[in-house]
Amino acid sequence: MAGMRFYRWMPFVFVVPSIAMLALFVFYPTFNAAWTSLTDWNGIAKNPDFIGLQNYAELFGDEDFLGALLNTCEYVALSLPATLVLAVGAALLIEKTSVISTVLRMTFAIPFVVSIAVTSVVWVWIVDPNFGVLNYAFDQLGWEKQKWLNEPGMAMVMVAIPSIWRQFGYFMLILLAGLKGLDVSYQEAAKVDGASYWVRTLRITVPLLGPQLFFCLVLGVIDSFQVFAQVDLMTHGGPLNSTNVVVYYLYKQGFEYFHIGYASAIAMVLMILLGILTFAQQRWIGSKVFYQ
Repeated sequence: MAGMRFYRWMPFVFVVPSIAMLALFVFYPTFNAAWTSLTDWNGIAKNPDFIGLQNYAELFGDEDFLGALLNTCEYVALSLPATLVLAVGAALLIEKTSVISTVLRMTFAIPFVVSIAVTSVVWVWIVDPNFGVLNYAFDQLGWEKQKWLNEPGMAMVMVAIPSIWRQFGYFMLILLAGLKGLDVSYQEAAKVDGASYWVRTLRITVPLLGPQLFFCLVLGVIDSFQVFAQVDLMTHGGPLNSTNVVVYYLYKQGFEYFHIGYASAIAMVLMILLGILTFAQQRWIGSKVFYQ
């Protein structure tokens, strides 16, 4: 009987390390940030004042925060669709096993392995108004040089491009794994019926990749809303706050102005927003995904 009770408790023993790690690195920081968001803590004071929801009330009347939220949405709109389209195209391109597809697979995937800091610095050099490769090419073609990162209308595009270049290779590998697992009988039946390659791709292959595409979509939205390093290294939120995104604004409030309570409120709002977006995607898109 004692042995039966021991084995009954064994599953809980195995999950204790995971629960402990979650409690230490997820639950505690979340609850601590939630509490801090209700105070006026500056990061130094031992006994911050409890101010309730004042930080949240100020937040939704803060034009800079609302502007940062709109900028973040613009970044998502610029980067995520292009990343998904390129990832699908690259996965279809290298689906067949060959020497060329192996080389292309490595070429597309390598940027994701490179640090985002390195990627951002490289792109700063590429678009440098005086010595950048891009403006050098423009000069050789007789075109006027551009100050890519100093133009409010172009700065966010320049921030999005290295993100697309780095991220699509990772999504490509996920989609490629999905392609390898598809049932070929659907393609063969459509081919017998005379369907062209593009018809088979759009009507059969892409819909069957629904689970992988949905995963990439959810992951891409979460990652895009947390964009920070590119903005910090390439534009510092400028010019004229045109690339000031939510996480960069959070960083400035917390670590430049020492408004830790206010920064925690921004973090909590961002977490809730991402939770709502993830739920909405699951509710309206995930429920329509076809699983084989």
